[in-house]
Amino acid sequence: MKVAILGAGGMGEAVIGHLKQSPHVKSQVAFDVSDERIRKVRENHGVPGTTRLEDILSDREVKLVFVTAANHAHKELAIRSLEAGKAVMTEKPMANTLDDARAMVETAERLGAFFQVGFELRYSKLYTKIKEWVDAGLLGQVVSTHCLYCTSCYARDQWRNRKQEGGDTFGERLSHYVDLTRWWVGAPVAEVFSACPPIVVPYMEVRDNYHTTYRFANGAVSHITFYLNYGATFRGDPLADSITDLQLGDGHKLRYIVVGTKGAAETDVFYRRIKRWQFTDKPERMESDWVEKLTWTSKEDHFYYHNTTDQTLDIVRRVANGLPPMTPARDAYETMRLCFAAEQSAEIGRSVSL
Repeated sequence: MKVAILGAGGMGEAVIGHLKQSPHVKSQVAFDVSDERIRKVRENHGVPGTTRLEDILSDREVKLVFVTAANHAHKELAIRSLEAGKAVMTEKPMANTLDDARAMVETAERLGAFFQVGFELRYSKLYTKIKEWVDAGLLGQVVSTHCLYCTSCYARDQWRNRKQEGGDTFGERLSHYVDLTRWWVGAPVAEVFSACPPIVVPYMEVRDNYHTTYRFANGAVSHITFYLNYGATFRGDPLADSITDLQLGDGHKLRYIVVGTKGAAETDVFYRRIKRWQFTDKPERMESDWVEKLTWTSKEDHFYYHNTTDQTLDIVRRVANGLPPMTPARDAYETMRLCFAAEQSAEIGRSVSL
C-alpha cells in the first residue's frame, strides 16, 4: 500500500524509517507546510513530498496516513483524512482541546474508519511486561501506582512551550503515563486532583511540574510526580550512551512502582531494569519476596521504552489485513479526558469528579 506522513519533522522522519521495514508498504509520500522539511525528507529518505494537503487526500492509492505534525494541527489533518477515506494514526495528544478530540473520535466512529492514537508505550517491552504480570494474576488486583518522572526543560524556541501549538504539558508529555495506569488498573477513574507549584522555567506558557492523583472507581489510587526542569540539560553527545553516561544520576528519572494485592513491580528506564515482588501471607506477618528481575542493553532501549517501531509496523499490518486498531480511539479518548481533567483541577485548585 501507499502510506502518507502528515508532518515531516522529527517524528515524521522516524515513522518514515519505520515504514521502510514493512513488507506491506510499497511507497510513501510526505506532507508538510514547510518546503525545507519536504526537501529534507526527499534528500535524506528518498521520499517525495508536497506542501498541498489536497495532493494527499485526493490520491486514491494512499490508504493510510500517519499524523505526525504539531499538536494543534492534529484535528484538521485527522478529520480531513478520515473523510477522504483514509485509515488514520494520530500522535498523542489527540488534540489541544477535549472538544476537538471528541470530534475526531466521533468522525471515525460515524465513518466506521480505522483510527488509532499513538500510545506506543502499550507496545514497549518494559510496560507490556507489567501488563503480562497483571493479566497472569501475579500482582493480584493493582491497587496503587506511582510514576516519578524528572527531565530537562525544552529549548526556548520549542513549539511545546507554547500553549496554542503544543497544548498543555499533561497531554503532550504525561498522557502516556496516564494511559499506562488505566491499562494496568482496568477500571474507570472517578476523581482527579492536581496540585502544581509555580512554574520554574521562565519562558514556558504551560506548567512544568505536577503532583496529580487519580482515584479509580474500584478504589485503586495512582499518582504522577513530574518535573520538566530538574534533570541536567541534555545536549546530546554522539559518542556517549544518552541514558547511562549523560542522564543517569544527574536528575533524570523515570520510574514506576506498581502495587497489587498479591505482589508488586518496579520499572526504571535509566537503570534499565524491571523487578517483581511476591507477597505471602504467613502466620507471623505478610512477607514480600523479590522473585524476578529483568534487564536489557542500550541497543534495546527503543523497544523497551518508546517502541514506535513495532507500533508503526503493527498499524500497517492491521490496515493491510482489514483488522481494527489495537486500542480503540474511544479508549484513547478516555485517557485524554483524564489529562484535561488534571489540568482543570490544577486551574481551579480542587478535585474534579468524572
